[in-house]
Amino acid sequence: MKFYLLQIIVCILLCTSCKEKPKDLAIHKYTIEADVEELNPQVKEVVKDWDGYWALKRNIAMIENTNALNAIEYMDKLASNCNAMILQIPDAVETPAIKSKVDKVDLRINAFYTEVNRNELRERVVQNHIETIVKAFDTLNKELNRTL
Repeated sequence: MKFYLLQIIVCILLCTSCKEKPKDLAIHKYTIEADVEELNPQVKEVVKDWDGYWALKRNIAMIENTNALNAIEYMDKLASNCNAMILQIPDAVETPAIKSKVDKVDLRINAFYTEVNRNELRERVVQNHIETIVKAFDTLNKELNRTL
């Protein structure tokens, strides 16, 4: 009887000790942080017709809701929308400071496009590239808010 009771206690201890799991560790580990400063309302009005900018902003928002390896699927969209953003810079925002921030975003996207293989399996490599793109885009937004 003691042996049977001991088995039940050990089983209960094993079951209760397994309940303690880190919350969403696997999901959080490779989730991309995409904190991009929002544009001020008057700046939004100035850049409302800048289609390449808004398309790139939507791409970054989509990447924020996925993990690093899924972000590879956005490589072509990032590159084409960045090119559209460069070609369509509105005259009102085409200052040297903003142009340099746009070029920095382009540089980061080109590095991602050329350095990451579509079959990349190392999440951290992809995540590092995406985070630099997001930081460059955030810097562009900050410059737009500051300049306009």
